[in-house]
Amino acid sequence: MVPDSEEARLFLASCGLELCVANGDETPAPLDIVQQLSSAYVEPVVVVPMDAPNPVEELGRQWHGVAARQRLAAEDGRFLILLAGPGASARGWFCVKDSVGRDLPARLLEGNGSLEFIALSMDGKRICATSEEDDGYWVVYEEVSS
Repeated sequence: MVPDSEEARLFLASCGLELCVANGDETPAPLDIVQQLSSAYVEPVVVVPMDAPNPVEELGRQWHGVAARQRLAAEDGRFLILLAGPGASARGWFCVKDSVGRDLPARLLEGNGSLEFIALSMDGKRICATSEEDDGYWVVYEEVSS
């Protein structure tokens, strides 16, 4: 999937995400962010146990709450997203607006088989991600390291 392709637009639309223009904002390389989040020092701000009632729904509530508190989305609703899967770093960031505003992990799980994703603020300074770990589903918030 290439960021400007019709395939990307259709996939994102199927998940309730509208592909946007990034306006030339400087962003960190996807691999740099992936490596930062792969550090042994990264701790979740929320852990949703996999055996919790409706864990994916709860993960969505928690992710949206953290993202809102940290002002991940720009005033116009745009943010950057890196989807999980092979070649994610090579595909790069997608600039999107979320037209649904809830249950993003569940929508991505339905669309690409993974609830994992990394979202980045338009200024490239704040990360809010989800991941599946041994002890549950994580919501991670980090500021981009310099």
